Amino acid sequence: MLRSIGGIGIAAACILGLGLGRVGHAQPAAAKPSEAPLPSCLDQTIRDELGRELKPRGVQERDFLKRHKFELVGHGGLYAGDLTSSSWIAGGSLAFWFTEDFGVEARFDYTHLAVDLDSPLANFFGTSYFKPGPAYLALGNLLWSPIHAKMKMGGGIVHSDIMVSAGAGRLIHDSVQGVSYDAGISLDLFTTKWITFRFDARDVMTVQEAVAETRFTHNLMTTAGIALWIPTGL
Repeated sequence: MLRSIGGIGIAAACILGLGLGRVGHAQPAAAKPSEAPLPSCLDQTIRDELGRELKPRGVQERDFLKRHKFELVGHGGLYAGDLTSSSWIAGGSLAFWFTEDFGVEARFDYTHLAVDLDSPLANFFGTSYFKPGPAYLALGNLLWSPIHAKMKMGGGIVHSDIMVSAGAGRLIHDSVQGVSYDAGISLDLFTTKWITFRFDARDVMTVQEAVAETRFTHNLMTTAGIALWIPTGL
């Protein structure tokens, strides 16, 4: 009887030991579906699809170069005087670009200066305080083009430059005293290799006398024009 009980105990101990051994040598858990690597064929298919749909971006070269070229501009627009009445203005400019960003410009404009209130005042006081007549604006400017942009127009892409300029010269008229100064901003649209469109806005600052008042004036100009590019071969 005791031998039978002892045999049963030994058998139970052996079974328990085998079970613990299997638990101690259990295999690691299988990888989750999200952690399993993709098949090489599927990975190649995804790369091919992305290659067809995605195009590299980054910096693209300009399709128009200004360096060592002359820019001849004819323009016209509106001259809004500070002490004088608004009038038309027309003229042109010639610029030379040393680099894609820096250049110099000489410009000449013609306008007509008048004061609408001068006639009623002359009739009332019996004398005229302002002599209307032609005015000539001659300026020399430094040009800086810090921004190159692209615009979608007419189903295509048009390259453009945004420029700032500043300089000095003379507004030639009897009412103007001393040197005149100007500062402006311009937009060039490069539509072809030879001809571009220019939109310009600037402030012409000068000391001016009109209707018994003399002060430093800010006269606004807005013009639109066409530019012809002339290569130099440099």
